[in-house]
Amino acid sequence: MSDPDEIWSDCSYRYEFCQLIDDLIKDIKHLESETVRTRYELSRHLECPYNEYLRSDILSDLARRYSDNSAYQIYIQLLYNNQDPMESDEWCEHIYRLAHGHDDSEY
Repeated sequence: MSDPDEIWSDCSYRYEFCQLIDDLIKDIKHLESETVRTRYELSRHLECPYNEYLRSDILSDLARRYSDNSAYQIYIQLLYNNQDPMESDEWCEHIYRLAHGHDDSEY
């Protein structure tokens, strides 16, 4: 087995780990979109006041954010020029639109 210091000195391994994190973030974004989309659709079938209760909490308990993680910091630095893809204007607008019933099916 290789020495961990040797592995991390190879840039291709760093890139591979960043690609893995990127794929995981894309999966999280897809699951968040599906959660919000499903909650909105469910709220349309509930009676008052339960429909409003669900809509008011439609964005609660989604995936946690990783901005405090040092590996995640490296990932956003290398792949996204320090812009967290989970906090980008595009992503926030997408989730906001889904929460209000506007499904652009981008994610």
